[in-house]
Amino acid sequence: MHRKIKKDLLIALLIALFIILGSFNFFLYSTCFHGSLIKRYSDNPDYLEIDKNVTKYITGFNNDLNVDFDENEKSHMADVKRLIIFEQLLFIFLVVWLFVLIKKRKINYSHLKKSALIIILIAVISLISLLFFDRFFELFHLILFPQGNWQFNASSLMIQTYQQSFFQEFFVRVIVVAFIFLLLLIFLIKIIERINHQQ
Repeated sequence: MHRKIKKDLLIALLIALFIILGSFNFFLYSTCFHGSLIKRYSDNPDYLEIDKNVTKYITGFNNDLNVDFDENEKSHMADVKRLIIFEQLLFIFLVVWLFVLIKKRKINYSHLKKSALIIILIAVISLISLLFFDRFFELFHLILFPQGNWQFNASSLMIQTYQQSFFQEFFVRVIVVAFIFLLLLIFLIKIIERINHQQ
């Protein structure tokens, strides 16, 4: 019994992770979304071109970072790229894993409800972290980039292109879209189950 509960929680957790990473990747690749945020904080059109080059680089489509960053900024971007590549490999693993579970009919409505509760919990934690976003942002970088090459002067090209407000809104959008997608998925599964029950 306990083993089944642990297995169900693990499936729910991985579904929630899949949905959050899917939302993250959607906004990661959306240079139009990036552009809308950058335009909000800057009138410099060069920043839009910089963002396109940075996005191609960190997602692995370009091997070279064709941006006039200094060495410290380039070093940080290389670290970000490694992290993004790891995230994409994890996402691919989750896609394959979910495909296998769906094919074996191992995922049910209960798993999705538990995933919804997990994402709600993450959303609540996220809302609280927004109240202390400066500290959260710093802690995030200290954990993922302990080498310390992520701090730049306010006048640096990196900061001028990607202000903290950019990441704050990016973070909020990822969580909100993930939650909406999961609600739609639960609604769809509920309809399918009702139709099957009626038959």
